[in-house]
Amino acid sequence: MKARTIILSLLGLSIVAFVAAAVWLYSSMDMLVKTAIETYGPEITQVPVRVGAVRLAPVDGQGEIRDLMLGNPRGFTAPAAIKAGVISLRVDPASLTRDVILVREVVIQSPDVSYETLSSGNNLETIQKNIEAYVARLTGGKQDTSGPKKKFIIEDVYIRGGHVSITTPYTAGRTLSSSLPDLHLRDVGKHTNGATAGDVARQIWDALLKSAANSASRLGGAISSGTRSAVDSIRKLFK
Repeated sequence: MKARTIILSLLGLSIVAFVAAAVWLYSSMDMLVKTAIETYGPEITQVPVRVGAVRLAPVDGQGEIRDLMLGNPRGFTAPAAIKAGVISLRVDPASLTRDVILVREVVIQSPDVSYETLSSGNNLETIQKNIEAYVARLTGGKQDTSGPKKKFIIEDVYIRGGHVSITTPYTAGRTLSSSLPDLHLRDVGKHTNGATAGDVARQIWDALLKSAANSASRLGGAISSGTRSAVDSIRKLFK
């Protein structure tokens, strides 16, 4: 009877410990995801990454990231390359335990993008090169085992209501603002049966970079054109 009592007591303690661990894990999941973003984000981008808060509802497959800040590479003056107040996502809950997680939708709402150029290039291209170098390490001869192992398929990525602040030689040291066209990416990682976190970041970043560069180019062309007109007008005064 003693042995039976001991076994039942140990079994009971094991169940209590398991439940307690599960409750702790569930209640700490938001913080674990926040920590993961702030740990792997700098590895992938080589710039500081900060998150204000993460809210997850795994049973419903809903999630939200608030106050994401992606820093700038060294040498650039803006305090951040990107700030996003709210990033919401919908995940297939059944896929969370699989090797490939199915993300139904990601919405990046009203991001503020800083586009700054130096003689060595611009800040967004510098971050893009960092991401590409990270992906190359994962897919090259030596497998980097430090990053997350999960892969992802994202059915829809929306970037809406964005703004870009532009500082280029055309702006004569001033920072000008322009809106970003809304972006929609489909089936990220689908054709390769899942993409790594680095590859997902590269594809989304590439689309954002092109959009910001196009906005900067249009604005720069308008400024350049306006400058030439002003110079021509001044020359006419002295004829």
